[in-house]
Amino acid sequence: MVETSLTSQEKTTLALGPFVGEIGHSSVKLWLTVEAGDADKNVFVTLKLLEQGPKSEAAKKDMKRIIVRTIASPVVVQSGQIRCRQADMGVGTITMGSLEPNSKYSYQLWQDEAHEIPLDLNPGKEGSLSDSSGGLQPEDLFFWTLPEDGYGRQLDFLLMSCHNPQTAPNDEANGFGVWRQIPQIIRHNANVRFAILAGDQIYADEVETQVLAERDPLTRKQLYLTTYKKFWDNEYYRKVLCSLPAVLMWDDHDITDGWGSREDSFRTDLPQAFTSEWLELFGTASEMFSLMQASRNPAPLSSSYASGFDTCFKVGKAGFVVADLRTNRNSRKFTKTSSNGKTVYEGQIWDPKQLQAIKDWVEQNKNDIHTLFFVTSVVFSHGAPQIENWIMDFWFRVLNFVKRLEKFRSFKKHVASFYSKVGDLRDDINDSWGSEVNQKEADRVLDFFFELENPADGGKRLNVVILSGDIHTPGYSTIYSSATKDNETRKVPEPEGEREGRAVIPHIVATPVAYEPFSWVGEAVFRHLTKVVKLGASGTYTSQVSHHFCYRNVVVVSLRNYESDESHLKVKYYLEGYPEPQVMLFDLNHGAHREAIKWPQQERNTWVDRLPECIKRRLPKSWFPQEKESIPAQPPTDAFS
Repeated sequence: MVETSLTSQEKTTLALGPFVGEIGHSSVKLWLTVEAGDADKNVFVTLKLLEQGPKSEAAKKDMKRIIVRTIASPVVVQSGQIRCRQADMGVGTITMGSLEPNSKYSYQLWQDEAHEIPLDLNPGKEGSLSDSSGGLQPEDLFFWTLPEDGYGRQLDFLLMSCHNPQTAPNDEANGFGVWRQIPQIIRHNANVRFAILAGDQIYADEVETQVLAERDPLTRKQLYLTTYKKFWDNEYYRKVLCSLPAVLMWDDHDITDGWGSREDSFRTDLPQAFTSEWLELFGTASEMFSLMQASRNPAPLSSSYASGFDTCFKVGKAGFVVADLRTNRNSRKFTKTSSNGKTVYEGQIWDPKQLQAIKDWVEQNKNDIHTLFFVTSVVFSHGAPQIENWIMDFWFRVLNFVKRLEKFRSFKKHVASFYSKVGDLRDDINDSWGSEVNQKEADRVLDFFFELENPADGGKRLNVVILSGDIHTPGYSTIYSSATKDNETRKVPEPEGEREGRAVIPHIVATPVAYEPFSWVGEAVFRHLTKVVKLGASGTYTSQVSHHFCYRNVVVVSLRNYESDESHLKVKYYLEGYPEPQVMLFDLNHGAHREAIKWPQQERNTWVDRLPECIKRRLPKSWFPQEKESIPAQPPTDAFS
């Protein structure tokens, strides 16, 4: 063999990745980024077929033992080239097709077209969060294609969000403790086929000030690229995503904290419009998201991301809607006059075109699917409305007080700690579907979901499951509709053999994978104050918050269809420090109705009335309304009606 060498100028240096993106039964997308330097770069790829399972998962039903054929002497079966353009910050992707279904492939990366000089998988990086104890090895680079039919009786995938290891670094893995355990979790759940990362893959808050002040577009992009490198180059993180296909959607921290809901991002002369500096920041974050994350996803619903980064895809009989809730978000989009004559705002979570595109996709594909997963980066409900309304009323006073403290040198450290750990809570409250400014948005999307479960024309029903992140505490709640009782929404007689209208949608929350979890004390307060939360403005929808865990985590979502009329959802919460997962089971077909237990009123006062007078005097007046029933001692009797 002729010895080949490269000059230092020709050498290609890996910056991030490699990561596996969109996967199908005959294709895969591979992603990486290299140090762009002063020129475009090329990375060469080869594939080797390692193992083959049954092409169809349905075949498993007829087999006593699943036979996976191991290739004795794997050889290169396909090759390709990843073009990494300097203009794209060194990012490159390749989609490789004509692959065998349900098969394991290894992939190799090379610096030269002759495939003689391997690409260094672990170049040194300054400012890295990695502990650099091992790095990637060639055997880490592999993937499994999907079966031809997507799945047979069971589809498993990972759900996670909120990745900021800097907030909880004392786990012997520099904050990547959950990531370190994911390969073991996958081994216990061998059917896991891909992952959904539902928001906040980075926390760009730390470069917000620099980006807002910077006028050069390239420098702004480099600031974001530095943040991506900081959060993604850890070996535990890379060992997962170099072999597990992932679909990614952004949330506010991929842009900066509270994007679209931040009070300080709006103009003073046009209070519904963003300042030019904030629009430039968003434009840079959007461009970087399209390169670093969206380029790995299935095709967007709108050409060239014109309306947003929404994407939809199918895996067998399961449909997935991954919604972009940041591109068109504006918590001041609309104004109205309140009953007291003041001007108040109504928010926009997404453009109506986005929802319509999703409706069109579902309509085109609903005959091929029976369960629709809606991935939302923000929750529908979690907190206690009375606390959140109180915060919205007085928090600006708290911020003004803190701002005055900044003038005193002795308080600067405490003020900095306040901003980093607390900050302006109003944008967090306005983010969720259940917030007051987003009530009409919640009605529109929930109308759509329950229409899928209860089609007015008597057509095919779909199960709907909501998947979310955002709130730094995993768990679940249940969304109820009062409009489906006794088939009130159906305009035709109930088809023979079908049950009455479905009124329940499970809401699964997986967060954080690498962020300091929400305080168990705060969670206990929320659970004590809140059992039922009203959603939307119509009075049709409510949410019952059932349970949340205050631990970092990753969640395995398992859709199981054992018989034609059996559809179950099994959710396994892998909580940091717990050797066994917490498991929740949902019967999507037969459990999809309300029970609406009418608990008798207890002869006692509300929790507020039972507080000592010295404490009650310090609480806001909004906690003591005229009718005590509005602060219940137990679930309201009309909670589901």
